[in-house]
Amino acid sequence: MEAIAVGGQVLGGFAAIQQGRAQQDMYNAQAKQAEMQARNQVLQNRAEVLNHKRQGIEVLKKISQNLASINARAAAGSIDPFSGSVQNLAVYNLGKGVTDFYTSRENQMIMQAQSSVIEAGGQMQAAQYQMAGKLAKQQGYINAIASFSGAASSAKQFGMFGG
Repeated sequence: MEAIAVGGQVLGGFAAIQQGRAQQDMYNAQAKQAEMQARNQVLQNRAEVLNHKRQGIEVLKKISQNLASINARAAAGSIDPFSGSVQNLAVYNLGKGVTDFYTSRENQMIMQAQSSVIEAGGQMQAAQYQMAGKLAKQQGYINAIASFSGAASSAKQFGMFGG
């Protein structure tokens, strides 16, 4: 009967090691998942950055088209396109377009900065999971040592090591 008790403690030690390893594997999987989620969000942000760039290019095209239209209509009406109310209209159009363009640029920069933060956050979370996995594995070994020590102590008490 004593041998069964000691054997149970030894098996408990091996089970503690396996449990620690399993927890480490679980934490490592969570670390990979955190990294993948961060990468996914970064890719989504990059798509948004490209969208803002496209919007900026469209704004510049519109500015160019509007200025060309203003100049062509003024010239068709024998009006100097570079003075008076025609120029005021062109300057106003240009000012609005530039504001829209720089808003698009700022949105790009914000999204890029946000991507850096997301990526760093994902790496930090992954590192935390990996550390938790290492600690779980170590705790498994500590529990195993405690179980093995208990088994040795029990075996000694039961007189299994001889006189």
